[in-house]
Amino acid sequence: MSKPIRLSLNKASDLRDAVKELRTFKNEINTKTERFLWLLLEKGKITAQVTSGVWGRFISFTREVHVMGDRYECLLIATDGQKVLKEWYPTKLDAERGTNVRSYHVSPILLAEFGSGWLVDVLYAIPGVGQGTMPNNYGHAADPDGWYWYDKNGVKHHSIGEAPKYPMHNAMLRMMEEIQSTAKEVWNG
Repeated sequence: MSKPIRLSLNKASDLRDAVKELRTFKNEINTKTERFLWLLLEKGKITAQVTSGVWGRFISFTREVHVMGDRYECLLIATDGQKVLKEWYPTKLDAERGTNVRSYHVSPILLAEFGSGWLVDVLYAIPGVGQGTMPNNYGHAADPDGWYWYDKNGVKHHSIGEAPKYPMHNAMLRMMEEIQSTAKEVWNG
């Protein structure tokens, strides 16, 4: 984005006009830079919403751009709308009696981004490493008898955990992929 500025040193008004043109050009660059950042963040926000899986309805994604002099700070923020209550019974007898219920509140953002108890880390595809595994293969993620839990009706369920969806990671990748096309859209459009 280049713009020639012509001036003659014969008149003082030419110098003032050149300074005025430079200020206008600077404001135009700042406006387009902010628009570029907002568009890029919007693409990341949409990606995060789409890839957050079942937990997305409990997560709010927002974007912020802060102008700090000649610098910009851009934020894509994920906020829990509410914590999710997970409940289970450790044994069938507990489920039948309705006693000894185990429960905890968990962040939907953490479940969406990192999953829980999942056997394979899909990002790096390393079998046996990831959520639910511990050093020396201690843990139940790889155990064929694995994790079982009983619902409120006393029905036993096997679990291999919940796969991470990586909404924030996917948002970052999308924004990185879209830098050039978004810049062309803003500066050439």
